[in-house]
Amino acid sequence: MTTFRNLLISLGVFWLSFWAVVPLEWPFMKLRIVYGDGVLSAIGMGIMDSIGRTLAAILAGVLVTLVVSGRKSELWALLVATLYVVDSRVRYHWYLPPTSWDRLSQIVNFIFPGIACIAAAFVIARLRRKRQKIVAPAD
Repeated sequence: MTTFRNLLISLGVFWLSFWAVVPLEWPFMKLRIVYGDGVLSAIGMGIMDSIGRTLAAILAGVLVTLVVSGRKSELWALLVATLYVVDSRVRYHWYLPPTSWDRLSQIVNFIFPGIACIAAAFVIARLRRKRQKIVAPAD
C-alpha cells in the first residue's frame, strides 16, 4: 500500500509542478540573450530554453523527497525526472536545417530538467540524513 501511495504522490507532484512551469518561466522570457556557435553556447541555450521546466522539476524533486515515506525517498524523484524527460512538450520547427549545435541545445533542453530534479532530490535527502544524525540522541 505504501508503494501505491508513493506512486500517487510522485505522479501528483509531477502534475502540479507541470502547472508551475509557465509562472516560473515568465521572468526569463523577457531576457534577450544572443548565443555564439560554440559548445558552451549551445549548452547554455539549452539550459535557458528549459529554465522554467528546470525550476519546476527542482521543486518537484524536493517536494517528492520530503513528502514520500521511506528510507530512500529520493529514489521516487527518479520517476518524476523520467516523466519530465519523456513528457517534454517542447517542439522545434526549423526554418533552416539544424546544425549540430542546434541539436546539442535541443538535447540539453530535453534532459536538463530531469538531471536537475534528481540532483535536487539527492541533495535534500543528504542534508536531511545529516540533520537527523546531528539531532539524534547519542547512545
